[in-house]
Amino acid sequence: MAKALDSGESFKFANADDEINIDSKAAAQKFCRDGGLLYESVGASWCPVDRWQLRGIHPNRRCMSSSFNPKTIFELAFGRLLFLLISLGLLSSPLNAEDSFASLLRLAEQDQMEDPLLLTQFTEFSESLDAIESPVTEVLQELDEGLLERSVRQSFTSDSFDRSRGEQQQNNFTAFPDFDRGIVVYGEEAALKIGGFVKADFISDFDPIDSVDSFDTSEIPVGAADRKNARFHARSSRLSFDTRWKVQQEVVRAFVEADFFGGEDGSNGSLRLRHAYGTMGYFTAGQTWTTFTHPSAVPQTLDFEGAVSNVNRRQGLVRLDLPLGESGWSWAVSLEDPRIEIDIPIGVTGEGRTETPDVITHVKLERDRGDFQAAFVIRELGFQPVGDPVLTDTAWGLNFTGSAKFLEDTRVYSQITFGEGIGSYRGSPDVVSTGPNTAEILPMFGWMIGLKHVWNERLTSNLTYSELTLDPIAGQAGTNLRSTNYLAVNLIHNPIDRVFIGIEYLYGNRENQNRNQADATRLQMTFGFYLP
Repeated sequence: MAKALDSGESFKFANADDEINIDSKAAAQKFCRDGGLLYESVGASWCPVDRWQLRGIHPNRRCMSSSFNPKTIFELAFGRLLFLLISLGLLSSPLNAEDSFASLLRLAEQDQMEDPLLLTQFTEFSESLDAIESPVTEVLQELDEGLLERSVRQSFTSDSFDRSRGEQQQNNFTAFPDFDRGIVVYGEEAALKIGGFVKADFISDFDPIDSVDSFDTSEIPVGAADRKNARFHARSSRLSFDTRWKVQQEVVRAFVEADFFGGEDGSNGSLRLRHAYGTMGYFTAGQTWTTFTHPSAVPQTLDFEGAVSNVNRRQGLVRLDLPLGESGWSWAVSLEDPRIEIDIPIGVTGEGRTETPDVITHVKLERDRGDFQAAFVIRELGFQPVGDPVLTDTAWGLNFTGSAKFLEDTRVYSQITFGEGIGSYRGSPDVVSTGPNTAEILPMFGWMIGLKHVWNERLTSNLTYSELTLDPIAGQAGTNLRSTNYLAVNLIHNPIDRVFIGIEYLYGNRENQNRNQADATRLQMTFGFYLP
């Protein structure tokens, strides 16, 4: 049996009788071919010569010796054609390719494959498959996981819950976080979305105002000495948990959201509940936006307070929402927490009573370019003097709101609200004292106009102006609020996804019942980061 030794550039062949040194690779190739020898694979040292491949072998390792006569050119070509046909057959076979090649290699090792060249090529093909198998498998697994995750997320979304999808990323601070992206935790037949944002507000007041964390124009002091104020806080930051699961193919939702506007104005703030409600089908129960408001028709301000006429109240309720066919119209009716605010006369002792819930209903029209809502509330106001029965009266209110695309990049918002005894829905009294022992339900009227303009995909602006007027009922204290107005103009930049930077100019005016008035101006800069 002949042996071959690799000595760098020299190829040495030896048998029991003699020893031959060959310095030329071509000559070594010819020698191996004529002698029926083929180098075995060792390491990764390849020496291509013409269409042959010679590889260095370990010293003293035996070359394979052909047990048949040297092949003719035709036989070699036939062997390569056979290899190609077998390879194509394996690729088109439904069987596992790795198992098929493993079987062929086992056959070859058992000397059932005569052509050593063919064996080497099968070995090389198997090694190539091993090299690409791992990364290909990883990519396929990632694709499968991605498709599965998207499928699962989509199975928990619905038009009723996710109609405002994508709006929060457009700096809509009243919109809920998108459920189909970001931090979503999946359990057995359920999913939990963690959302919210960090919002840091840097405030500079140029005039006196007693509300330092938000621009509440009813807190402008009339007749106060000049002063300025600086305030930094992050109380507007939010954290939410949106949990969903399915009951008979119907998506059920439980949503909880909190911010840090609890505690006194000017403090670091404490956790405060904003939303905590559940929805199943047409039924909702818990604390969320009152049915009397229309969150999608609220212009976006960096200031936490917002327009003076907006109904921004969230309270406990049970509500039924019903679509009216496929027309885009819907109807809702609810029973809600009857919170009241009474200006008690100085000559009377007692406290407010709420013996019945507020009854609220609205109709809404939703279209691609805008929406409109008309809401009505009827409520009972109660007061019980010490030692006497509860005194009650009826209050009511209407709120008309809407938003529409005026131009492709411009949306217009509007609101008109009025009624009697609904001041607490906007932060003013429901009942006002008119004398030492008398009080009356307070009528109010408010309106708002606003617009949002998209300059480009990274830059937006909002403009808001609103007024609130309370009736000048005779007998009120001269320092009671008569009217107030609010103006906000901002520019918001999104330098990268989920990050916003904005600057806002704010102006407000307060007029008392005695006609004395004062105004205030503020500049606010905000940095925000949406949770993914």
